Amino acid sequence: MRQGVAAIGLCSWDRFLVTERYPAPGEYAVVRQAFELAGGTTSNVCAALAMLGVDVTLCSRVGADNQGDELIASLEEAGCDVRYVSRAPDTPTDSSIIVISGTGDELDRTIFWEQGAKPLAGDRLPIDELLEYRWLLIDVDDPRLRGFLLDLPAHRSPRTRLIGTMTYLLETQSAEGFKDLLRCDIAIGNAHELRRLTETDTLEEAVVRAQAALPGDACAVLYISRGPLGALAVRARSVVEAPAFHIEAVDTTGAGDAFAAGCIWGMLDGCDDGETLRRGNALGGLACRALGARAGLPSLAHALQFLERPPPTR
Repeated sequence: MRQGVAAIGLCSWDRFLVTERYPAPGEYAVVRQAFELAGGTTSNVCAALAMLGVDVTLCSRVGADNQGDELIASLEEAGCDVRYVSRAPDTPTDSSIIVISGTGDELDRTIFWEQGAKPLAGDRLPIDELLEYRWLLIDVDDPRLRGFLLDLPAHRSPRTRLIGTMTYLLETQSAEGFKDLLRCDIAIGNAHELRRLTETDTLEEAVVRAQAALPGDACAVLYISRGPLGALAVRARSVVEAPAFHIEAVDTTGAGDAFAAGCIWGMLDGCDDGETLRRGNALGGLACRALGARAGLPSLAHALQFLERPPPTR
């Protein structure tokens, strides 16, 4: 069994507009910069892991267009195995328009998602190849495909462990999304997503709800980003906190994906929850240093050098 990570989910092409402020209804804002870069939640995680030297294979779908070409090339350059990224001849590559506005404490990001090619239930998928890995990251927005993937280990590969993300679970009814999340061995997301999925008003209530549910399901731990407030590792009988690193944020696009990659990196290295969160916070923070989801991602040497800093204070 391979010890890296296989992933199935979305690739997306990001088109950025940078403005000094987001316009109010009926107003306008001057575009200071406009550019395009590779993105997509799953492909961002895979690129970050590959740059850290992790053996990672992505199963996804892009259009038969220039954006699809660029996405595949960017993942290959990062070191990701893309043999299972297929082409959709009649569907354009998934894309987003991302508006970055403001600076400092006023920094904001708005995403307009133009849905395109992506893995769907009924597609021919390299299931046996994905299950060769010890860990399978599931980051799909199609509920039918997600349900199929969650059932796989019990029937095909009991040793395979599942990593689940919260992003696309918000598109389902919260109760069903929370059930799906708990079927993964490890789950990663942010405080807003956890509150939505647990139907609670505060993070404290969400943690209590999650801890009550964890003993009866497969999930052992939730890694929860709180952005500049740090992160939590929630287990049935413990909560570990880790402070964020101080970073002058330029763009938060992809920060959650980088946090997920850092947590997976820590988990693969057998780190305890505190160090796993520290790695997640480090990658999430570093991703915010530059415009675009991947421009700030570190190499392994850079990440290790950054982690040599004294632990951040609260």
